[in-house]
Amino acid sequence: MCEPGEGAHDHRAGDVADAELAARAARRDPAAWETLFERHYRSVYAYLRFRLASPQEAEDLASQVFETAYARADTFDYRGVPIQAWLLAIARNLARDAIKKRIRRGPSDDLEAADLAGMLAEADPAPGVHLRSDLARALAELTEDQREVIRLRFILDKSVAETAVLMDRSEDAVKNLQRRALAALQRALGGAHYLSGGGAS
Repeated sequence: MCEPGEGAHDHRAGDVADAELAARAARRDPAAWETLFERHYRSVYAYLRFRLASPQEAEDLASQVFETAYARADTFDYRGVPIQAWLLAIARNLARDAIKKRIRRGPSDDLEAADLAGMLAEADPAPGVHLRSDLARALAELTEDQREVIRLRFILDKSVAETAVLMDRSEDAVKNLQRRALAALQRALGGAHYLSGGGAS
């Protein structure tokens, strides 16, 4: 059993360790960057995989995230902000640029919404084969921030607190954004149509 104050001590020790790692990374210490890669590559790749249709493209961009972060290492200001949040912010920007390039090369539909719909449909295929296309249409009506909160909360299973850090918003703002996003999805999907167990028409 932990002694009184032991949990707080461990938390502070973890903060010190993270701050020290961030300082070493800012100096481009190779060992620090190896540690960062081992700790965060999987989450960066998972984030990109859920934004992009191609696993290969996600792998390429995940590597690019760390290359970009290394190049900008001296600009990172720790101040208690998780390094993972910084890396995912870089990943978000790279993914956005990749999606814009895709749209310019191909059809004008919202490919990002289609990709996200595919992941949601795979997670819950029960409503039927039309769910993916219905979700893609519904998600295309959401703002980018609304899609982001759905991606982080329901695909990557981040807590409200983690999502707030990753989106640089307050927890209350995340809760409100999530509520609006789900309400907009429900309206776009025809109210309680899917929630009541009916398939796509």
